[in-house]
Amino acid sequence: MINISVRLLNAFCALEETRQFTLAAQRCNVTQSAFSQMISRLESQVGIRLFDRDTRSVRLTAEGAIFSEKARDILKHIDHAMVEIHDYANKRRGHLALAMVPSLAGSWLPELLRRYHEAYPGISIEVFDTYSERCLQLLRERRVEFAIATQSGNPREFLTTPLFEERFYLICSARHAPARTLRQVSLKDLQGLPVIHLIHTEGVCTVSAARTHQLREMLRAAGMLDTGIEVEHASTLAGLVRQGLGCSVIPHSMLNQFDQEGVLLLPFSRSTLRRVIFLVRQNWASLTAAAAEFVALMQEKIPEGAIAPRQRRKP
Repeated sequence: MINISVRLLNAFCALEETRQFTLAAQRCNVTQSAFSQMISRLESQVGIRLFDRDTRSVRLTAEGAIFSEKARDILKHIDHAMVEIHDYANKRRGHLALAMVPSLAGSWLPELLRRYHEAYPGISIEVFDTYSERCLQLLRERRVEFAIATQSGNPREFLTTPLFEERFYLICSARHAPARTLRQVSLKDLQGLPVIHLIHTEGVCTVSAARTHQLREMLRAAGMLDTGIEVEHASTLAGLVRQGLGCSVIPHSMLNQFDQEGVLLLPFSRSTLRRVIFLVRQNWASLTAAAAEFVALMQEKIPEGAIAPRQRRKP
């Protein structure tokens, strides 16, 4: 296979345009002797004479004229490729595809996307707002570069970084509020309260007393009574709670959807109940420039009320 360098192609074009070895050598910033060796090497590699030359003139051979057309096409394609890849490297163009759990996609993500789009309007954006298990599946399918989820996934598949933690809140009507006045609620305050679930919370992981639990299992263990009602939308849940049909437990990122008359928002302490939000991506793939910039923005602009993740103790 012939392996001709861009440097030799540029030397060929310089000699074709100047028709003088001295001027062509100056354009290529080499000595005339070195330039002559470059042309000879090029002709040796293509296996045919490209220039006729004598003491006074240099002109293309018939084969040289054919080669000139192809060489310039090659250089044009290389220049176009370099301009395009520089645009990607400098975020003037590109594609950002991410997945994020709905609670954060509705509260944290919009401001991030606004900032990002203002800075990099040439980058197209694709967002999947879905539950954690689906976020990880989208990663497996290579439909997104990274996911923001409450599950870390298999370490053999994914590279996982804790971004922040957020606390949980008990939402209830005055009818189900704890009898004692509280600044924070504990798990024991949930005893006997009727619970309404949001769909997909069976996969939500929480942390309490340095241990990870499934949210539904934890609420059941705390003595909450299952009403049998499970809804998909936060607005539906808020309406049911406001009418005293049950209570629920939600993360901080969903608070704005329940800040309404007739709904009490009672925080759990961080040590009682919290969840970790993870940045998850394929452990074998580097991020594109577009994705890396968005990750940096997320790390800089963590949501209001978020808590820095606890450092794991070294063994």
